[in-house]
Amino acid sequence: MYYGSIVSVISSNKGSVRSLAERLGKLHEDAKVKIFYRRNGDYIRSVLVPSEYPEKVLEAVEAASLSSDLVIHVGESPTWTEGELALLATSLNVPVKVVSTLPEDRIRKLFKGTVLERAEVLQQLEEWEGRTEDRGVVYVDRSFVVKGVGVVVTGFSLTQVKVHDKLTLLPSMKEVEVKSIQVLDEDQEAVGPGVRVGLALRNVKEDEVKDSYLLTKSGLRVQKEFEGRATLFPWAQVGEGQLHFVAYGVSITGTLKLDGDRAKIALGSPLPLAPRLTVLNVNSKLGKPRVAGFVEL
Repeated sequence: MYYGSIVSVISSNKGSVRSLAERLGKLHEDAKVKIFYRRNGDYIRSVLVPSEYPEKVLEAVEAASLSSDLVIHVGESPTWTEGELALLATSLNVPVKVVSTLPEDRIRKLFKGTVLERAEVLQQLEEWEGRTEDRGVVYVDRSFVVKGVGVVVTGFSLTQVKVHDKLTLLPSMKEVEVKSIQVLDEDQEAVGPGVRVGLALRNVKEDEVKDSYLLTKSGLRVQKEFEGRATLFPWAQVGEGQLHFVAYGVSITGTLKLDGDRAKIALGSPLPLAPRLTVLNVNSKLGKPRVAGFVEL
Protein backbone atom coordinates (compact mmCIF):
# COMPACT_ATOMS: atom_id res chain seq x y z
CA MET A 1 0.00 0.00 0.00
CA TYR A 2 1.39 3.37 -1.00
CA TYR A 3 1.79 6.14 1.55
CA GLY A 4 3.45 9.52 1.20
CA SER A 5 3.91 13.17 1.94
CA ILE A 6 2.89 16.40 0.26
CA VAL A 7 5.42 19.25 0.22
CA SER A 8 4.75 22.79 -0.96
CA VAL A 9 7.72 24.77 -2.24
CA ILE A 10 6.96 28.49 -2.51
CA SER A 11 9.03 31.53 -3.50
CA SER A 12 8.61 34.77 -5.40
CA ASN A 13 11.69 33.71 -7.42
CA LYS A 14 10.34 31.32 -10.04
CA GLY A 15 13.79 30.06 -11.06
CA SER A 16 14.80 29.22 -7.49
CA VAL A 17 11.54 27.48 -6.67
CA ARG A 18 11.79 25.28 -9.78
CA SER A 19 15.36 24.33 -8.87
CA LEU A 20 14.34 23.40 -5.32
CA ALA A 21 11.40 21.30 -6.52
CA GLU A 22 13.65 19.40 -8.93
CA ARG A 23 15.87 18.41 -6.00
CA LEU A 24 12.86 16.68 -4.45
CA GLY A 25 11.19 15.09 -7.47
CA LYS A 26 10.58 14.94 -11.21
CA LEU A 27 7.97 17.10 -12.92
CA HIS A 28 4.85 15.00 -13.48
CA GLU A 29 2.00 17.49 -13.98
CA ASP A 30 2.67 20.92 -15.51
CA ALA A 31 -0.28 23.11 -14.51
CA LYS A 32 -0.85 26.27 -12.44
CA VAL A 33 0.22 24.23 -9.47
CA LYS A 34 3.03 22.06 -10.80
CA ILE A 35 3.39 18.59 -9.27
CA PHE A 36 6.76 16.87 -8.94
CA TYR A 37 6.98 13.20 -7.86
CA ARG A 38 9.56 10.96 -6.29
CA ARG A 39 8.87 7.32 -5.48
CA ASN A 40 10.98 5.14 -3.17
CA GLY A 41 9.39 1.73 -2.76
CA ASP A 42 5.91 2.27 -1.31
CA TYR A 43 6.70 5.87 -0.38
CA ILE A 44 5.72 8.69 -2.77
CA ARG A 45 6.55 12.35 -2.25
CA SER A 46 4.41 14.90 -4.10
CA VAL A 47 5.91 18.38 -4.42
CA LEU A 48 3.52 21.25 -5.16
CA VAL A 49 4.81 24.45 -6.78
CA PRO A 50 2.27 27.29 -7.19
CA SER A 51 3.63 28.83 -10.40
CA GLU A 52 1.61 32.08 -10.27
CA TYR A 53 2.84 33.29 -6.88
CA PRO A 54 3.28 36.15 -5.95
CA GLU A 55 0.90 37.57 -8.58
CA LYS A 56 -1.85 35.26 -7.32
CA VAL A 57 -1.92 34.09 -3.73
CA LEU A 58 -4.97 31.83 -3.51
CA GLU A 59 -3.46 28.72 -5.11
CA ALA A 60 -0.30 29.09 -3.02
CA VAL A 61 -2.29 29.14 0.22
CA GLU A 62 -4.46 26.21 -0.89
CA ALA A 63 -1.37 24.14 -1.73
CA ALA A 64 0.28 25.00 1.59
CA SER A 65 -2.86 24.05 3.56
CA LEU A 66 -2.89 20.66 1.81
CA SER A 67 0.74 19.93 2.63
CA SER A 68 2.52 18.05 5.38
CA ASP A 69 5.68 20.19 4.97
CA LEU A 70 6.35 23.71 3.71
CA VAL A 71 9.57 24.89 2.05
CA ILE A 72 10.14 28.64 1.66
CA HIS A 73 12.98 30.15 -0.33
CA VAL A 74 14.34 33.48 0.95
CA GLY A 75 16.55 35.42 -1.47
CA GLU A 76 19.47 37.76 -0.83
CA SER A 77 17.21 40.84 -0.64
CA PRO A 78 13.90 39.84 0.99
CA THR A 79 10.79 41.85 0.09
CA TRP A 80 7.19 41.97 1.30
CA THR A 81 6.52 38.64 -0.45
CA GLU A 82 8.89 36.79 1.91
CA GLY A 83 7.07 38.52 4.77
CA GLU A 84 3.77 37.26 3.39
CA LEU A 85 5.13 33.72 3.16
CA ALA A 86 6.32 33.96 6.77
CA LEU A 87 2.76 34.83 7.77
CA LEU A 88 1.41 31.95 5.68
CA ALA A 89 3.77 29.56 7.46
CA THR A 90 2.66 30.98 10.80
CA SER A 91 -1.00 30.42 9.93
CA LEU A 92 -0.38 26.69 9.40
CA ASN A 93 0.60 23.99 11.85
CA VAL A 94 3.17 22.12 9.71
CA PRO A 95 6.98 21.78 9.75
CA VAL A 96 8.72 24.60 7.84
CA LYS A 97 12.13 24.61 6.14
CA VAL A 98 13.74 27.88 5.03
CA VAL A 99 16.26 27.66 2.20
CA SER A 100 18.52 30.71 1.93
CA THR A 101 22.13 31.78 1.49
CA LEU A 102 21.56 34.40 4.19
CA PRO A 103 23.06 33.59 7.62
CA GLU A 104 20.74 31.78 9.99
CA ASP A 105 20.84 34.55 12.59
CA ARG A 106 19.85 37.04 9.87
CA ILE A 107 16.79 34.91 9.01
CA ARG A 108 15.82 34.70 12.70
CA LYS A 109 16.09 38.46 13.07
CA LEU A 110 14.28 39.33 9.83
CA PHE A 111 11.29 37.15 10.63
CA LYS A 112 11.05 37.66 14.38
CA GLY A 113 7.52 37.02 15.61
CA THR A 114 6.75 34.41 12.94
CA VAL A 115 7.42 30.67 12.82
CA LEU A 116 10.42 31.35 10.56
CA GLU A 117 12.17 32.63 13.69
CA ARG A 118 12.47 28.99 14.82
CA ALA A 119 12.17 27.10 11.53
CA GLU A 120 14.89 24.84 10.16
CA VAL A 121 17.23 27.01 8.04
CA LEU A 122 19.23 25.35 5.24
CA GLN A 123 21.58 26.58 2.56
CA GLN A 124 20.77 23.54 0.44
CA LEU A 125 17.69 21.35 0.47
CA GLU A 126 18.51 17.76 1.37
CA GLU A 127 16.51 14.56 0.98
CA TRP A 128 14.07 13.63 3.76
CA GLU A 129 11.01 11.43 4.14
CA GLY A 130 8.02 13.14 5.71
CA ARG A 131 4.62 11.67 6.47
CA THR A 132 1.12 13.04 5.96
CA GLU A 133 -1.08 12.62 9.01
CA ASP A 134 -4.54 11.12 8.64
CA ARG A 135 -7.05 13.98 8.40
CA GLY A 136 -10.08 11.95 7.35
CA VAL A 137 -10.56 13.51 3.89
CA VAL A 138 -9.62 13.16 0.23
CA TYR A 139 -8.90 16.43 -1.59
CA VAL A 140 -10.48 16.54 -5.07
CA ASP A 141 -9.11 18.70 -7.89
CA ARG A 142 -10.69 17.12 -10.99
CA SER A 143 -13.74 15.03 -11.89
CA PHE A 144 -14.65 13.44 -15.19
CA VAL A 145 -16.25 10.37 -16.79
CA VAL A 146 -14.22 7.48 -18.23
CA LYS A 147 -16.00 5.22 -20.69
CA GLY A 148 -16.50 1.80 -19.18
CA VAL A 149 -15.44 3.00 -15.72
CA GLY A 150 -17.84 5.80 -14.82
CA VAL A 151 -17.26 8.87 -12.67
CA VAL A 152 -13.61 9.40 -11.66
CA VAL A 153 -12.07 12.01 -9.36
CA THR A 154 -8.39 12.82 -8.92
CA GLY A 155 -6.75 14.46 -5.94
CA PHE A 156 -4.77 13.64 -2.81
CA SER A 157 -5.60 11.15 -0.08
CA LEU A 158 -5.34 12.77 3.34
CA THR A 159 -6.57 9.53 4.90
CA GLN A 160 -6.44 5.80 4.27
CA VAL A 161 -8.91 4.78 1.56
CA LYS A 162 -9.95 1.25 0.58
CA VAL A 163 -12.02 -0.15 -2.28
CA HIS A 164 -15.71 -0.28 -1.22
CA ASP A 165 -15.27 2.50 1.37
CA LYS A 166 -18.30 4.77 1.72
CA LEU A 167 -17.41 8.47 1.60
CA THR A 168 -19.39 11.72 1.61
CA LEU A 169 -18.95 14.10 -1.32
CA LEU A 170 -18.78 17.84 -0.63
CA PRO A 171 -20.58 20.14 -1.21
CA SER A 172 -23.49 17.87 -2.26
CA MET A 173 -23.28 15.74 0.95
CA LYS A 174 -24.01 12.69 -1.23
CA GLU A 175 -22.72 9.30 -0.06
CA VAL A 176 -20.62 7.49 -2.66
CA GLU A 177 -18.71 4.22 -2.78
CA VAL A 178 -15.10 3.79 -3.91
CA LYS A 179 -15.28 1.42 -6.88
CA SER A 180 -11.54 1.32 -7.64
CA ILE A 181 -8.29 3.11 -6.79
CA GLN A 182 -5.35 4.00 -9.03
CA VAL A 183 -1.92 5.34 -8.06
CA LEU A 184 0.60 6.09 -10.84
CA ASP A 185 -1.68 4.19 -13.26
CA GLU A 186 -1.57 1.06 -11.07
CA ASP A 187 -4.72 -0.47 -9.54
CA GLN A 188 -4.66 -0.60 -5.74
CA GLU A 189 -6.91 -2.15 -3.10
CA ALA A 190 -6.02 0.60 -0.60
CA VAL A 191 -3.90 3.72 -0.27
CA GLY A 192 -2.50 5.57 2.73
CA PRO A 193 -2.42 9.32 3.47
CA GLY A 194 -0.33 11.69 1.35
CA VAL A 195 -0.67 10.12 -2.10
CA ARG A 196 -2.00 11.45 -5.41
CA VAL A 197 -4.90 9.19 -6.36
CA GLY A 198 -7.57 8.52 -8.94
CA LEU A 199 -10.80 7.14 -7.50
CA ALA A 200 -13.62 5.62 -9.55
CA LEU A 201 -16.89 6.24 -7.72
CA ARG A 202 -20.15 4.33 -7.59
CA ASN A 203 -23.61 5.79 -6.84
CA VAL A 204 -22.97 9.23 -8.37
CA LYS A 205 -23.65 10.96 -11.70
CA GLU A 206 -21.34 13.29 -13.62
CA ASP A 207 -23.40 16.42 -12.91
CA GLU A 208 -23.39 15.60 -9.17
CA VAL A 209 -19.61 15.61 -8.90
CA LYS A 210 -18.44 18.48 -11.13
CA ASP A 211 -18.19 21.07 -8.29
CA SER A 212 -16.81 18.64 -5.70
CA TYR A 213 -13.77 19.58 -3.62
CA LEU A 214 -13.58 16.98 -0.82
CA LEU A 215 -14.55 13.43 0.05
CA THR A 216 -14.92 12.81 3.78
CA LYS A 217 -15.03 9.72 5.95
CA SER A 218 -18.12 8.94 7.98
CA GLY A 219 -18.16 10.47 11.42
CA LEU A 220 -16.24 13.60 10.39
CA ARG A 221 -18.19 16.73 11.39
CA VAL A 222 -19.03 18.92 8.41
CA GLN A 223 -20.63 22.34 8.79
CA LYS A 224 -20.88 25.89 7.44
CA GLU A 225 -20.66 27.83 10.71
CA PHE A 226 -17.74 27.69 13.10
CA GLU A 227 -16.58 29.36 16.28
CA GLY A 228 -13.00 29.60 17.46
CA ARG A 229 -10.10 31.74 18.62
CA ALA A 230 -8.81 34.25 16.07
CA THR A 231 -5.21 35.36 15.62
CA LEU A 232 -5.06 38.25 13.14
CA PHE A 233 -1.69 39.61 12.08
CA PRO A 234 -1.16 43.32 12.87
CA TRP A 235 0.39 43.90 9.43
CA ALA A 236 -2.68 42.60 7.58
CA GLN A 237 -5.91 44.33 6.58
CA VAL A 238 -9.17 42.73 7.66
CA GLY A 239 -12.39 44.67 7.32
CA GLU A 240 -16.03 44.00 6.67
CA GLY A 241 -16.99 41.89 3.69
CA GLN A 242 -16.03 38.56 2.18
CA LEU A 243 -12.83 36.76 3.14
CA HIS A 244 -11.41 33.40 2.09
CA PHE A 245 -11.02 30.62 4.66
CA VAL A 246 -8.61 27.84 3.70
CA ALA A 247 -8.11 24.27 4.94
CA TYR A 248 -7.52 20.82 3.39
CA GLY A 249 -6.41 22.48 0.12
CA VAL A 250 -9.79 24.20 -0.25
CA SER A 251 -10.67 27.90 -0.03
CA ILE A 252 -14.25 28.96 0.65
CA THR A 253 -15.57 32.50 0.95
CA GLY A 254 -17.37 33.58 4.08
CA THR A 255 -17.75 36.24 6.74
CA LEU A 256 -15.86 36.76 9.99
CA LYS A 257 -17.32 38.39 13.10
CA LEU A 258 -15.04 39.16 16.04
CA ASP A 259 -15.67 39.61 19.74
CA GLY A 260 -12.20 40.16 21.16
CA ASP A 261 -10.22 37.12 20.05
CA ARG A 262 -13.40 35.04 19.64
CA ALA A 263 -14.42 34.50 16.05
CA LYS A 264 -17.65 33.46 14.37
CA ILE A 265 -17.30 32.23 10.79
CA ALA A 266 -20.13 31.69 8.30
CA LEU A 267 -19.07 29.92 5.10
CA GLY A 268 -20.81 29.70 1.76
CA SER A 269 -20.13 25.94 1.50
CA PRO A 270 -19.51 23.21 4.09
CA LEU A 271 -16.10 22.15 5.41
CA PRO A 272 -15.03 19.47 7.87
CA LEU A 273 -14.03 20.71 11.30
CA ALA A 274 -10.31 21.53 10.97
CA PRO A 275 -7.79 22.41 13.71
CA ARG A 276 -7.12 25.70 11.89
CA LEU A 277 -8.50 27.83 9.11
CA THR A 278 -6.17 30.28 7.38
CA VAL A 279 -7.82 33.67 6.84
CA LEU A 280 -7.06 35.31 3.50
CA ASN A 281 -7.91 38.76 2.17
CA VAL A 282 -7.16 38.64 -1.56
CA ASN A 283 -8.20 42.30 -1.93
CA SER A 284 -5.44 43.72 0.28
CA LYS A 285 -3.60 46.67 -1.21
CA LEU A 286 -0.45 45.89 -3.18
CA GLY A 287 2.45 45.32 -0.83
CA LYS A 288 0.23 44.48 2.14
CA PRO A 289 0.11 40.81 3.19
CA ARG A 290 -2.91 38.98 1.90
CA VAL A 291 -2.59 36.30 4.59
CA ALA A 292 -4.55 37.95 7.39
CA GLY A 293 -4.29 35.35 10.16
CA PHE A 294 -5.87 32.10 11.31
CA VAL A 295 -8.70 30.77 13.43
CA GLU A 296 -8.26 27.80 15.76
CA LEU A 297 -11.52 25.89 15.96
